[in-house]
Amino acid sequence: MSESVEQLRLLLDALPREQGQLLRALHLTQHELGWISREAMALIARRLKLTEAQVYGPATFYSEFRFSPPPETQVTWCSGPTCRVLGGDRIRGILEATLACAMGENGPDDRYGLWLGQCNGSCEQAPQVWVDGRVVGKLSLAEAARLAGRIKAGESVVTAPREAVEIQPVARARGASRGGGS
Repeated sequence: MSESVEQLRLLLDALPREQGQLLRALHLTQHELGWISREAMALIARRLKLTEAQVYGPATFYSEFRFSPPPETQVTWCSGPTCRVLGGDRIRGILEATLACAMGENGPDDRYGLWLGQCNGSCEQAPQVWVDGRVVGKLSLAEAARLAGRIKAGESVVTAPREAVEIQPVARARGASRGGGS
């Protein structure tokens, strides 16, 4: 048994031995190992007195769980309605074609992978993807192709806001003078 799965065993020992702890155990596994291996699923099944099929079913239902080690660079495509309405499906197609991997898979050498994400509430940046958890958006089709090409080439992809937004106190934003008088 690998050291990481032995570490997981110790963490699972802290959970109550109840079937209702399945999702908690899956989340714990994903957090600790970065993915859910067959060995980990078997361990969860034994711990919670379930069959491996009873663990596999819910684990594969939720798109956030992964069954292969995470890539060095993770590209997460937003499947939220705003992103989709603004061209997200076409961006997904460009990403899959350029990265040569389908949604939910790593590229050929595990340097990058393309994964499905649910809306994170930053719809003002739609359509968007997340590169290692950082929002990259409002993406045009050309920008999506360039981004995917850079990732595939192994280039560093540092994201920054398109423009800096200075947040001002409410009084100043309404046109009050610096002196505070009217």
